[in-house]
Amino acid sequence: MRSIIVGVGNPLLGDDAVGLEVARMLKEKGYDAKEAIAGGIELAEMIAGYDFAIIIDAFHGIGIKEIDIEEYNESVANHDISFPSAYKILARYTKMPEVKIIGIGVKKIEVGEQLSSQVEMAIPAVIEIVEKLMEEKNVA
Repeated sequence: MRSIIVGVGNPLLGDDAVGLEVARMLKEKGYDAKEAIAGGIELAEMIAGYDFAIIIDAFHGIGIKEIDIEEYNESVANHDISFPSAYKILARYTKMPEVKIIGIGVKKIEVGEQLSSQVEMAIPAVIEIVEKLMEEKNVA
């Protein structure tokens, strides 16, 4: 089973970059992990052709949660056309994977290149969730 992990975010907007950081860490562990600064169509194109994809992104809120694909609108940094729309469009023309979206809650997004300590503390739990999902799909 071909799988991919994509961390979404903006490296210049503090906590919004948490998905990028998680993707970097998972890549170092040997996973096929990529970073996406844009969303919508670019994100959908990145996962096209895979069997399984995990997307990691920040959301306005608290904690870590799985976000339903229909509710995923990349609202923290409002990247571009919505991912659900792009996914549906591409699915007409190419194989699209099963998708799990893991959201990491952030209180506010500010210009800066560092994650808050609260968001940094959530990273190990997110990595554990991703590794468990990959194991369940027999791709670990």
